[in-house]
Amino acid sequence: MSLRLVLFDIDGTVLDVAGSGRWAMTRSFEEVFGIVDADPFTRHVRFDGLTDPGILREIAANASIDAGALARHALPLREAFMRHLDRRLAETPDKRVLPGVVELLERLSGIGMAHVGLLTGNIESGARAKLASVGLSGYFDLGGFGGDADDRAGIGRVAVRRFEQKLARAIAPGDVVAVGDSLEDVRAARANGFRCLAVGTGWSDHDAIRALEPDLFMEDLSDHAAAIQFIFGTRGTSGTT
Repeated sequence: MSLRLVLFDIDGTVLDVAGSGRWAMTRSFEEVFGIVDADPFTRHVRFDGLTDPGILREIAANASIDAGALARHALPLREAFMRHLDRRLAETPDKRVLPGVVELLERLSGIGMAHVGLLTGNIESGARAKLASVGLSGYFDLGGFGGDADDRAGIGRVAVRRFEQKLARAIAPGDVVAVGDSLEDVRAARANGFRCLAVGTGWSDHDAIRALEPDLFMEDLSDHAAAIQFIFGTRGTSGTT
């Protein structure tokens, strides 16, 4: 059995925190920029597939905040975001781990040649807070995050480099499996030569995801046997379950 690095997206792939990130972004813009109601500026931004810095730029553009002002307020905006996110996560009863995720992570943890990490648009502190809120912190120690690169493909490359340093060995792109729910997750996997397991538990249209031809599409991760077979299979295991 050869090494496999399995990189998971977070929102819509392993968990759903009931819009806590959007809520926290909205409140942080109100706090830092003195906006009375920032909901109109965040409502139509698609969070899935974007990075947190990219989301901030889109919200700022909607609110007519220029790039210079956004850069000057980057630190207080991040601090405000984390305060509001922690509060919202603590108060939200509807947050949940998505179907099959814990069982799949448990199975992977028992396979010596499987290494599990993150490939997410969340900044690392936000990612850690979300994972902790649903009891998933212990499964992920390394990964690539929203602050590491401008796009998901770059984030994926950072994640692989971190695992290569940890394992003191090179990891071939074909030995990496990206698990995600958005169109950008599939595109990033393709750009890097990773194999892609797309899931239908997020907010992207299923037909649109299938049209990008991920190596495997699953409605959710409940079929652990199929997921494991794909992860340790070879290229060309395309299909849908």
